[in-house]
Amino acid sequence: MPLQLVETSDEDSFVSVAQHVSELLNEGQTRTALADTPATLFLNDCVNLIQEQRYQEYVTRISSQVDSIYTKMPEKEAECCLSIVIHAVGRVPEVGQQAAATTLASALCKSDDRAEERLTALLSLYGILSSQPAAQLAILLTTAGYAARNSAKCRATFCTAVRGKAQRWVALWKLGPAESRQLYLALAAAMRGASDRPTTREHLALVGLALALPGTPERAPEVTEAAAGALADYLRSSSIYTLDLLPLPAVAALADHPRYGPMHKLVTAVLAGDVAAARGASIPAALEAAGGLTPEAVLSKARMTALLAACSRAGQGEVPLGDLKVALDVAEDQVQSWIVRAIGAKLIEGRVDSVRGTFSVARSTHPCFGQQQWSKLATQLASLKETVAAAVSTMSQIRPPPHVGVRSAAPAATTRV
Repeated sequence: MPLQLVETSDEDSFVSVAQHVSELLNEGQTRTALADTPATLFLNDCVNLIQEQRYQEYVTRISSQVDSIYTKMPEKEAECCLSIVIHAVGRVPEVGQQAAATTLASALCKSDDRAEERLTALLSLYGILSSQPAAQLAILLTTAGYAARNSAKCRATFCTAVRGKAQRWVALWKLGPAESRQLYLALAAAMRGASDRPTTREHLALVGLALALPGTPERAPEVTEAAAGALADYLRSSSIYTLDLLPLPAVAALADHPRYGPMHKLVTAVLAGDVAAARGASIPAALEAAGGLTPEAVLSKARMTALLAACSRAGQGEVPLGDLKVALDVAEDQVQSWIVRAIGAKLIEGRVDSVRGTFSVARSTHPCFGQQQWSKLATQLASLKETVAAAVSTMSQIRPPPHVGVRSAAPAATTRV
């Protein structure tokens, strides 16, 4: 089969999309001899806009038919058409580029039908606006909101695309505290309830960044929901045992919240490694606020946290297995199984001495690394600095023994003839 190469231009592609959409408008319509049908009017308008290079109005016209594109076109055709329309947004002059992008984004977000395809188009739209930071921020916030209200698979696609980039965006776009908080909270909302560990970590980190910004309104509804969502994700996660959010004012304000107060009390008990207090705080209101947790899951997390807390306090010392039995509130023969679980999860490192009944700690994850831990670390670093300085001073006072040189006569060179 011979291969034919046809030279085309962007304008030809834009016209093709308009023709394709006009055919959708003709579906189900009675054929008449009238030339001015809705389809022909639509096509003629689009062609005139393209010829006059009025791309902003062209994007607006196509955006009005986005739902028809996703309803009536197969996946590949819809993807191709939206890619061309997004390319047309890049042809809009900078003055109107953000308005055109916002119009198209609003049309994409109008429905949740074929949400993953729409999300992909939104991410492509964000990418075409590389020279417009304000427009990129607006589309990113819109995309985050769209992902947050859709399925877990849709949110996972979005999280993969944005994970680890929030602080770079804040620095690149030179955002102030209010805009930074808005961005962090929007991204965090899309990551809430994720099942994988990296996304949950990112969610907790974003909430921490947002709530630590100056001027954060402690009891604003969006701040309260973000703080509560972070605590719920911490409780639900079977792989996250570190949480540094409790000292933040917005999180502390949940203590007397009518709905989230019981959950705050439960998180406080779990994070302290207090198994008895966690058992007592596992009331239905707290479990429901955390997303329907079971008391058994809460106790399992509290016991693991109790083990980490005991090992963290020991530093690189030893912890009696009897003390761990009391802290975990388990039978004596179950203590070592909890240690094995923690080592398998790479939360601690160490060695069990069954003869002496101790666990030698080599490394341990801190359940919370707050002001007390930072002060302890500063003291240890200061002590290490003094030790090194003393060693350097001692070594500088040691004089090397005098060098005794041995003079050796070099053999005279002889020449034989």
